[in-house]
Amino acid sequence: MPAAQSTLSDRLQALVKGPQFVWWLGHVTMLTCTALYLPYWLTFNYAAGAHWYTRALLGALVSYTVVVYKSFPNIQFTAEFAQALFSEENVQYLLMAIFWWRSTPMLAPLIPYAIFAFFNSLNYTRTNILPAFFPAPPAGTTDATFNQVSAISRKIQVWTEKNHAAAMALVAYVEVVGVMGSLILGAITFQSSFLSPIVFANFLRFRYFFSLHTRAAFALIRARLDNLIVPQGGNPKVPPMVAQAYIAARGAITRFGMAAVQQPGADANARQ
Repeated sequence: MPAAQSTLSDRLQALVKGPQFVWWLGHVTMLTCTALYLPYWLTFNYAAGAHWYTRALLGALVSYTVVVYKSFPNIQFTAEFAQALFSEENVQYLLMAIFWWRSTPMLAPLIPYAIFAFFNSLNYTRTNILPAFFPAPPAGTTDATFNQVSAISRKIQVWTEKNHAAAMALVAYVEVVGVMGSLILGAITFQSSFLSPIVFANFLRFRYFFSLHTRAAFALIRARLDNLIVPQGGNPKVPPMVAQAYIAARGAITRFGMAAVQQPGADANARQ
């Protein structure tokens, strides 16, 4: 925690010199530009708001580039390094951000990044920015303002810890249903590339093995569809051909998801 004896200028200089500050700026940019893109999306004026879409993803690119660089500072041209690199979830989200940046603007792909950005920027504000402006007073003294800020900081910490798991579950559900659904609809209506669902399907395949929340989202969706289309004894309202097509599609998706991906021993839940 910054010392109260140091000047505000010194504390701010120390704050902005670190790569984490650039990481935080990227998250703030992502949040701000997503919020500015939302009105264009709500009014179906996608082209006019495309610049906010690309700027939002540029913010995500900045944040994830910082994290990946810190995680892999020494590049090695080996198979083991490549496997470790592409198994890292921050690398996967960085690559997807590059893909979305060059794709047709849509709101759904921005939502997971915006949720990550909200939690990460909030935590950084709590742990770095607030202490820079309101440092701890000297030992043996009290400061009413510092006490108030500390109370706010504790509330932020409690709230983020309480809601983090639910937010990550929401991200997984948005990715499986919202993003993939938007991509399939866009491809069918010729509003987006046919390549997009294929690329994102491969991303989801990795997320399935690396994220408990993604596996839970798939399990929930499958249970609901099974209950709707092929409940025990069959659903008389669903034509047999539709049920058979669903079962075939479900099997194909399962085989695709299980192919060429090795499940890690532990799940990494936190996004950077």
